[in-house]
Amino acid sequence: MEIDPKFRRELTKRFELESMRREAEVTENWRKDLEAVYRKRHESMASLLIEIKALLDRMQNRVRTLTEIVKEEGRK
Repeated sequence: MEIDPKFRRELTKRFELESMRREAEVTENWRKDLEAVYRKRHESMASLLIEIKALLDRMQNRVRTLTEIVKEEGRK
C-alpha cells in the first residue's frame, strides 16, 4: 500500500514542527534552571560549582532515561 506523497510530506512537516516545539520547550526549561543558578548569590566558587554539577547531573539523568526509552521502543 502506497502512501500519497502529499500526505506523507504533510505528515513529516507536522512531525518536524511538533518535534521542534517540544525541543524548544525543553531547552527553555533548562535555560530557566541555568539562569536560576546564575542569578543566585553564591557564598563561594565551590557552592556555584556544586549547583552547576547538580544541574549537569539532572540533565545527564534525563538523557539517560530518554536513551533507554528509545532503545526499548526500537526493540518492539
